[in-house]
Amino acid sequence: MKRKQVYRISIIIISLFVIIAAVYGHYKLTITENNTQPSLEELNNLYNECLKNENIETLEIYNKKQEIDQLIHDNNYLVSVKYEDLSSSFDYEYNANIAYYGASLIKLLDAIYLINKAIANEIDLDTETVVYTKNYKHSYSAGLETRKYGEAITLRDLIRYAISVSDNSAHFMLMDYIGYNTLQEYGRNLGAKVVLYGYDLFGYQIVDDTNIYLKEAYRIITENAEYGPFLKEIMDNNDRNSLSLDNVKIYHKYGAYGMNYHDIGLSLDEEYPYAISIFTLHEDRDYFEVVQSIHQKIWELHNMFIDTKKQVCSNKVYRAK
Repeated sequence: MKRKQVYRISIIIISLFVIIAAVYGHYKLTITENNTQPSLEELNNLYNECLKNENIETLEIYNKKQEIDQLIHDNNYLVSVKYEDLSSSFDYEYNANIAYYGASLIKLLDAIYLINKAIANEIDLDTETVVYTKNYKHSYSAGLETRKYGEAITLRDLIRYAISVSDNSAHFMLMDYIGYNTLQEYGRNLGAKVVLYGYDLFGYQIVDDTNIYLKEAYRIITENAEYGPFLKEIMDNNDRNSLSLDNVKIYHKYGAYGMNYHDIGLSLDEEYPYAISIFTLHEDRDYFEVVQSIHQKIWELHNMFIDTKKQVCSNKVYRAK
């Protein structure tokens, strides 16, 4: 290669290095000038957004889910389970799509349907009534045992009886007021798959669907100042409540008939609420112990998930500083 060509190539290479150095220096200066520390408010927002959206699935959490499966399997529990953390999409389920005779669980759908109608100003729970007649008289009707035939009972009282003491007569009266097809359509519009399926006014249920009803109840309780307290009050009962543990209170509705015993409810923890449905075929024997043992493990899973998520989100904030 001739000397002139080598010289020209050298000049070109040196020029390229100069250009690259200038560009890099400008880029570095710009980054340095714009690289301000995030404010405390920005870091808090980052942390809170992470808590809302982060869905953690660690090996430890996986093993805890397996532990719940093993508990059910080893004890030959005849159950279906659905747990959902309401601050995220984290959940646990077991046989979630098996249908059971739901018995009184359908009464929660009565309640949320009518309360939503009242919220929309389409009905008034305190002025609209159903007349109590002998045709409505049914066993397990503790609320209406205090009322007389021919008396006009308000929708609010019927809802209260149906949820707080699982009054069957109240349910029949509400069903006449609402209409079978209307309630069935409402449940399906919420996203439920098995609504009033069967031969009577109670029907079959799956835990996937009852969790949908629970999430709608949670929305009402937390978002509506007028009717939320009412729904919370009537779900705060000890009428065969097998879900509440020593360290967690559950607002619930149970259903039982024949071999079927089911309990569904909400933990209303301000930061980390959850919905839980446990269906069993243990009504005639150890339903309370079955539900308690499963829920205790789910409570441990819930807290493990929250603690892990907090740690992950704290690390994200630390890296953002």
